[in-house]
Amino acid sequence: MTSLQIKELKLFMNTLLLGEQFDMFQVAEATITTFNTFHIDGHIVKEFYSSDEEISTDLSLWKDIRPICFQLIKGKRTPVSFRIILQASPQLIEELAGSEECEVAANLIQSLTLNIRFESGRATCVTGTSFTTFLMDKTTDAVWDKYIRLFFEKAGIAYE
Repeated sequence: MTSLQIKELKLFMNTLLLGEQFDMFQVAEATITTFNTFHIDGHIVKEFYSSDEEISTDLSLWKDIRPICFQLIKGKRTPVSFRIILQASPQLIEELAGSEECEVAANLIQSLTLNIRFESGRATCVTGTSFTTFLMDKTTDAVWDKYIRLFFEKAGIAYE
């Protein structure tokens, strides 16, 4: 687990809410507090879809939730706070588990998360890992932390 303090808040917010860089992540949940507190559960309600529509995942993608979050956050006033929990897609988990640095099989990785929290005018991103069983091995944590750092650097997001 790594905690990254965002240095350039405006650039980060533009990248998160207007850019496509985070679009491949899945949304576990989002809570946004402005004049009300809005809670979004990222779990897809499969009953909403017709029986001929194939739904291959349990969580919505950020690209589908992002416009809703943007509408809630945009405006002249800064939100009181927000928290967005993103997760790596199953394909990304497979890719990272298959790397030489990772010594854990993909089927043992329940989730790789990126918790984004904004409060008091500051944004913090915290990585996390969850497994289907107890593991002493920390290589997955290191691989996920490295991936997020590289992801931020490619997106031009400065952190400390």
